[in-house]
Amino acid sequence: MSKSDSTSFVFANTKGDLGRIITQLKRTTNVGSITPVTGRFDLVIRLKTNEPTKALNTVEKIRSISGITSTQTAFSIESVTNAKNREESNEPPLAYALVKVKGKFRSVLQKLKTFPNLVEAHLVPGEFDVVASFNGFSQDELMESSVEKLNSINGITASETLIAWTPSNQPQ
Repeated sequence: MSKSDSTSFVFANTKGDLGRIITQLKRTTNVGSITPVTGRFDLVIRLKTNEPTKALNTVEKIRSISGITSTQTAFSIESVTNAKNREESNEPPLAYALVKVKGKFRSVLQKLKTFPNLVEAHLVPGEFDVVASFNGFSQDELMESSVEKLNSINGITASETLIAWTPSNQPQ
């Protein structure tokens, strides 16, 4: 288990031209990746920093972008990764799981680390306790091998899945 890999996440809702919003986000310092998702959020933005001042300044820049209507920020406290999945894939995750935990957070992280499609899982303070990202060959495979099994982990009380997609007007 490692202390945070200098990561924070911003979950954003948008209105308007998503391609333009993504272009502006790509120009923002400390933005590592931008993943459009389905669910209650429109974008998962992974920051390159977890240092409080830099992260908060980046979040303020994100919030000032026209078309970003709301954000929720999660600062990673501790994380686990599946090194094989992280090294093999240059693609953004196919899904993110927002997980609520009651009890032993570290044991939940260790159990998640055994999931074959896990890329990384972060312990975060706030509305949910863990942000996990998953990859796979298809969304069906991903759902069957990982996402549907989340609630079988002792200590997980609820989970919400955000499935990635690529908008037709997303800039390269």
